[in-house]
Amino acid sequence: MNVLNDGDVSVSVTWEAFESGVVGRYQVRNGGAAEVYVFDRLYRTSVTGYRSVDAAFAWHWLEADGVFRVAKFVPQVPVGEKVESPEVAYARVLGPGAVLEGSVMLPGLLDQQLPYDGVPALAAVAQIKAIVFSVGYAEVDPAVVPNRIKAGDEMVLSLPFSWLISHQRIVSSEPQALAVAMQR
Repeated sequence: MNVLNDGDVSVSVTWEAFESGVVGRYQVRNGGAAEVYVFDRLYRTSVTGYRSVDAAFAWHWLEADGVFRVAKFVPQVPVGEKVESPEVAYARVLGPGAVLEGSVMLPGLLDQQLPYDGVPALAAVAQIKAIVFSVGYAEVDPAVVPNRIKAGDEMVLSLPFSWLISHQRIVSSEPQALAVAMQR
């Protein structure tokens, strides 16, 4: 533990816009000596309460200057809100010197979807100017034993929310110019 340095983990993404949707293909690189958890497996909850991992899902919202943020991370519970079960992202392990790949799919007309059904800070614009991808990660702590969960063809890891929220760091890609319409 405490081997991870700032700058050890980086993310790059390539975005493509189609009429039917926007696809981002990302790579998370670990240039350091520590194993890390990458929190890039979000889930969707059905009306019955059943959670299913959706590897291509990410929260997404509009920020200042027409920049659209797409993110996979463990969000804080909003101040003043009481929740029965906090939003958590499931993890995959990224070894030292390794690269982890994934993808994100967004609708053709971009909408905004925030954790805890949050209200977007900014109203939709006719068209975004750029897009940025962010992902959460943390150094593997051998004292914290994750639960292994089968999600389709892969195993993902579930960690305690209190540990996740206190150890998570966020890394972001460089903004990429992209003009895509938003739902209004």
